[in-house]
Amino acid sequence: MINLIAAEHDDPGYLALIQRIVNGALAILDVHEAFVVHIDNWFDHKWLRWRVGDGAELRVPPFTPNRVCSQSHFTCDDSGWVHHGPGSPLHVPQPGRPWLASRLSRISTSGAFIWYSGNTATNKVGSLLFYRACDEGYAWYASFKKGDDWAIADECRVTRRELLSFEDRGRQLELDEVHT
Repeated sequence: MINLIAAEHDDPGYLALIQRIVNGALAILDVHEAFVVHIDNWFDHKWLRWRVGDGAELRVPPFTPNRVCSQSHFTCDDSGWVHHGPGSPLHVPQPGRPWLASRLSRISTSGAFIWYSGNTATNKVGSLLFYRACDEGYAWYASFKKGDDWAIADECRVTRRELLSFEDRGRQLELDEVHT
């Protein structure tokens, strides 16, 4: 399993929820490479399906590099997920030139690219963005809000049912990991 590590102002309950969703999505979609980027604060659905020009291919959303708290690169084999450090930086300075954003397929032809928000303990809202390189156009966004517990607040290009399915699969993976 890929474990998300809490930074100073991250709510552990939020991280637990999105960690289940992320791991469930990776398992259901049979993805074996992932780039996970922790963004400093909440972001909205405008980052979804970032395309430039003719829009033929998904590109790295142009988050300002100073918003990136951390980036991790993972691959999965028969023994599980292996962390390979940060990998090549996805977010590099490109002032006034968003069209230069890297095509996802130049970074990985089969990987998933995941962005999640920080500062959730303070904001009581969070966001999650999931792109898949090999499936042209496979990208979705979800936002979360904390009431008594963390819950899905909104979704875009993914159904609530799919998100709950990803969460259930992630929960199964957590239980399997405990029992091995």
